[in-house]
Amino acid sequence: MRLSGDNRPELEKVLAHYQDDSLKYVAACFLIENMPGKYGMEAVDADDPYKRFLRNIPQEDPISWELDLSVIATKLDSVSLFAFPSQRKVEDLTNITADYLIDNIDWAFRAWEESPYTSRYSFDDFLRYVLPYRVGNEPLTQWRSRAYQRYRHLMDSVYTPRQVATSIALNEGIRYNVGMTKYPYVQSYEEMAKGRWGLCGDLAAYQALSLRAIGIPASCDFVPAWANRNSGHCWGVLKDTTGRFIDLGYDPGGENRIIYKVSKVNRKDYASTGSVDVTSEYAMPQSELRFPIPDRYEGRTVSLCTFNNRDWVPVAFAVCRDGSAVFPSVGQGVLWGKNQPRPCMEPGRGIVYVAKVRQDDGWTPVAHPAVLHEDGTVRWLQADEENRMPLELVRKYPYYGKDYSRPYDSNCVRKGDLYELRYWKEGWQSLGLQTAESDNSLRYDSVPRNALLWLHNHSGGVEERIFTYENGKQVWW
Repeated sequence: MRLSGDNRPELEKVLAHYQDDSLKYVAACFLIENMPGKYGMEAVDADDPYKRFLRNIPQEDPISWELDLSVIATKLDSVSLFAFPSQRKVEDLTNITADYLIDNIDWAFRAWEESPYTSRYSFDDFLRYVLPYRVGNEPLTQWRSRAYQRYRHLMDSVYTPRQVATSIALNEGIRYNVGMTKYPYVQSYEEMAKGRWGLCGDLAAYQALSLRAIGIPASCDFVPAWANRNSGHCWGVLKDTTGRFIDLGYDPGGENRIIYKVSKVNRKDYASTGSVDVTSEYAMPQSELRFPIPDRYEGRTVSLCTFNNRDWVPVAFAVCRDGSAVFPSVGQGVLWGKNQPRPCMEPGRGIVYVAKVRQDDGWTPVAHPAVLHEDGTVRWLQADEENRMPLELVRKYPYYGKDYSRPYDSNCVRKGDLYELRYWKEGWQSLGLQTAESDNSLRYDSVPRNALLWLHNHSGGVEERIFTYENGKQVWW
């Protein structure tokens, strides 16, 4: 309460409103106690050109997966020529109103009391996954009553929470569009309902909030960073009547399709600082990964990182104790269920991890990179500078897909481009710059064996991947 500043009377008004209703009072306390750190990102001008575009967004876009062919991407590029996005962070604790909280609590209880599934859940399920008024940093709107009125009828016509979720995903016409990566703001629930296009996080949030509005515990799970490419992913989850969470998607059948390697899975949880690690809930091979850490870092925070084409991205954290940092439930590179990693030329069988320790001036690499193989074994990539080898490189990024026979693309070595080969030893070390004298060929004569490598193109391009050099070939991680 003391952090709410001038907004404290609004929060006190909510508690006073429910002083004679013990359950709703507990619910109000839960929301207020966990409100610090929750916020929305809103456009400074609600009528700026991007917002006007969203209100009149094209409903037909035959290409939604390829950025250079997306109609929405092209039109947003046009908007960006004369508009500069401006947004602000709106803290819930200092801005939320009593009327908004009371409305949210009342509608949540109404849906909970009417749901035919309520007896299969706990009150804690309600507090954490039905009651919360947000799943991410979307602008707050009166979404709950509208979603209730739109989807309540599904509870009478289908038989399981999963079927309700599938119906919402498949019958609403809301679809993924990569062009929305160029939209600079987080969409509200109503904007998603009207615009119909979004990114994975938009779709997952819409599905989760819709389920909460009719009394089904739901949230969003996400991969902080893919383990073998750039970016991450987000999808919806619900708690079914057996007591376990199941993942949801917008693919045919409402399935969640995963095609890249997963190191960690987190769940957005209102009763936390933002998310909780739920990797162990997914039926994929996992291991405890232990990094030896020098004694001088005892008690420091250590981050577990994977590579995102340009830098190491933290996916989990631990505290150094007794000379090591231990990370439980770490993905080995094999997925769950019917999911299979997208085929890749010369794929490494596992995931490469790096550990970094928090210092006063940032994060410092510690220990050697670790390859956690699909069978659970660990290989340490300790660059052997005393034992070197020649190698010939053909690409900076692997082909993905089933057809590796395309003769040329921007990720192969190109004649005239300037390249730099780097190897990892307590950070990236340069092996020198070279201008490629021919296509598909770049030779380095003195490269440390057992090193993690990265070929950077200084002349252009975006996609670059780490690799090792084994049996005369680049093996991609």
